[in-house]
Amino acid sequence: MEGNAPGRGKLKVTGILYIILGALGLLGSLILLVGGGLLMASGEESGAGVVLGAAAGILSLLGLVSAVFYLILGILGVKNCDKPEKCGANFALGVVVLVLVLVSLVANVMASGPTGAASNVIGLVLAIIYLLGAKQNKDAAAVKL
Repeated sequence: MEGNAPGRGKLKVTGILYIILGALGLLGSLILLVGGGLLMASGEESGAGVVLGAAAGILSLLGLVSAVFYLILGILGVKNCDKPEKCGANFALGVVVLVLVLVSLVANVMASGPTGAASNVIGLVLAIIYLLGAKQNKDAAAVKL
């Protein structure tokens, strides 16, 4: 079956990278949540700490959702890298992550100019490679049928 999975390497490598990014995102979200809680506890008198702590809590939840999405993307990439018949989900998730990265790229360029897009370019390349690997496997499964 491995010989019939032309996108195996692309999916496996990008899947591992997405797992690492997801794990780092989870860690960062937890740290932000703890920091937000500390801000809320210390800012009861002035009120500014409560507002900043609440904002940190909301941002940590957004980061948590993103991290879980990256973990799912990575796990499915590694799990299905040598199973072309199961790469339809990988392809759909690859399209979703590509669209999200493009939206983020446009938003960063509009907010801070071309220099704000540097980190998004890496995400864009990673999403494109993941999507190409999923498409290659999906196409290989279609030819096999």
